[in-house]
Amino acid sequence: MNDVIEELLIKVGLQNAHWDLQSERVVRIETQDGLFALKRWERTPQEREHFLHHLRYAERAGMKGIIPLTNRRGDMSMFETNRHYFYLEPWIEEQPLMSPPPKELRLLTILALNHKISEDEEDMTEDELSTYKNEVQQGWQQDQLLMNQLADQFEHSRFMSPFELTFLNGYPFYDMMFGEMKKGFQKWTRQVKEREGYRFAFCHGRPSLEHGLIAADGNAWFTNWETSGPGHPAYDLAYFYQDLARHEPFDPLESKQLFGTYEAYGPSWGEADTGLLKALMLTPAPILTFARAYATDPLRYAEHQWTAMLESKLSSLRYLLQMMQWKEKQEAAMQGS
Repeated sequence: MNDVIEELLIKVGLQNAHWDLQSERVVRIETQDGLFALKRWERTPQEREHFLHHLRYAERAGMKGIIPLTNRRGDMSMFETNRHYFYLEPWIEEQPLMSPPPKELRLLTILALNHKISEDEEDMTEDELSTYKNEVQQGWQQDQLLMNQLADQFEHSRFMSPFELTFLNGYPFYDMMFGEMKKGFQKWTRQVKEREGYRFAFCHGRPSLEHGLIAADGNAWFTNWETSGPGHPAYDLAYFYQDLARHEPFDPLESKQLFGTYEAYGPSWGEADTGLLKALMLTPAPILTFARAYATDPLRYAEHQWTAMLESKLSSLRYLLQMMQWKEKQEAAMQGS
């Protein structure tokens, strides 16, 4: 690996620079001109072209919080070795925040601004909508089938473990989440059918606290735009809110801050958009995947660790449900006033 990095440093004009391996795919480089991050590309050549195309679009459109790629000559080239592709970007050192707003709201503002800048609409025929609905519903059916298979397997255990009991006690909650997702999705698809089109914007793809940085000047940045591209803003928001809930669930009252910040800086938002957000955000799929991992390899962790992690995932999903309930109550009150 050292030889590969040294070869790449020569290609990008940073030979003899001091470097440290930060992870399996990220190298931190110190030079007289500043700090850089060298990142290994782990996707397909087609995805690489999409990535570069999307970054060029974002640069032209004036998107916020995007760390520019550089090869020291000003373009967005990637650098190739015999085995991997890499790209280079300035390194932004994370700084502790000394004043409000908190990190999550600064990052949410970046998402909102980018969605507003890039918002557009595209036609969707009834056949196209029907095809999409079938794909989504098939995915839900597979998840529900897995849920029932796991429940059957755990119920037939001679002596139920704490993990199995916790999973089974949550079964009515998972089932309710599938019902809530379907209601939200139906609300969104009705609007798409009426308008014969759907909204989309430039999305990060995987916005999270880990992929967000606050620089010394207080500006917010997102890294890892590798899955960026056009999509409904709800896809970014669902991923971001799910990540917040995993890290440290907030008090339900803070739903007002989260939704309020996005709507203050982002595109217009309606009940149908909330419906799609609900359909994306309330999925019990991560819990089901985790339970399948337990069923496959129960000795991977101690029983109490498995159970604690499952309870944490359940708590996160309950918090997300509280968020959506708050939002729907707010919209109902606005509609009735």
